Amino acid sequence: MPELGPLRPERVAVYTLTLPGLAVAERIHRALPGSRLYVAERYRPLAPEGAVPFAEPIRDLVQRTWALHDGHVFVMASGIVLRAIAPLLLDKRVDPAVLVVDLKGRYFVPLLAGHLGGANPLARHLAEALGGEAVLTTGTDAVGAPAPDLLAKALGARVPDWGPLKAVSALLVDGRPVGFYADCVDLTPLLRYPMVRVLEAPDPEGVEGMVLFTVRRPFPLPVPALFAHPPALVLGLGCNRGTPLEEIRREVRAFLEERGLAWESLARMATAELKRDEAGLLAFAEETGLPLRFHPAQVLNAQPIPNPSEVVFRHTGLLGVAEAAVLAEGARLLVEKTKRGNLTLAAGVLTLGIPEEALP
Repeated sequence: MPELGPLRPERVAVYTLTLPGLAVAERIHRALPGSRLYVAERYRPLAPEGAVPFAEPIRDLVQRTWALHDGHVFVMASGIVLRAIAPLLLDKRVDPAVLVVDLKGRYFVPLLAGHLGGANPLARHLAEALGGEAVLTTGTDAVGAPAPDLLAKALGARVPDWGPLKAVSALLVDGRPVGFYADCVDLTPLLRYPMVRVLEAPDPEGVEGMVLFTVRRPFPLPVPALFAHPPALVLGLGCNRGTPLEEIRREVRAFLEERGLAWESLARMATAELKRDEAGLLAFAEETGLPLRFHPAQVLNAQPIPNPSEVVFRHTGLLGVAEAAVLAEGARLLVEKTKRGNLTLAAGVLTLGIPEEALP
């Protein structure tokens, strides 16, 4: 059965207004364990246990339930649904998934948030479960092109500006050449799409738009370009004993700024086991919410670092901390160690894979 996507079944609401719709809605409810079933009051005696009856117009009901659920499945006419949800729509980045299903349970039509909200995989899941057909109208799905927004979501990437998405997606739908570049993602699965050009460098020559999965901050390009920052950046840290949080915060941000690296791509930090009780580092990890990993001396000293230090070794028994910690995380060293005040910093990048379910 197809994956449900980013939606959890218990976060989905199912609505029905009619008796034929009740039969279909019950089947959908069973296919989504934990979902909430809303049934018109007059069919309360026929509804399964736990169903929520309602007497008000569907538009008023949805006003109450819109923010309570991440997905809304309506077994009714699309016109009713459109009029009910229209005042509630905000932005594709935050709108919930909305599906319309016909009264015979044959067609599952995502109306809203097909990619970012997960309406398309929800439609596929329910169509498979009920023996119907998912009717996907998002352009990239219709023509079998990769969807940049869906790829970004699947990779956990942060997108600082969604503005170029419309232009880039239109190019993909039209079959125009769009360049995909990544310094932290294996783009090999995209080679099978004729409109995609996998680029070795962020060079727009020969393409009409670009999608960049990168740990570097956005930079100007002469074509529409969507920048996405996957969590692939590893920060290696060493510091003198007692380095305060304020200095760590300041120097880390300055280091990333000077190197053109995106804070949004930071996945985790790493250091030496002997820093496990370093108050400033622990406070910085708590403040940022970033995992801080500690590696023992034998692991760090086994790493082929480019800049070992005899001085550090005499004092700590370590040939290096920042670079070695990056390599110990399985990252490719991107920025060699840099001394900043009481800190030594290095950065590396992980290579992420594209989940197969994110591709048409």
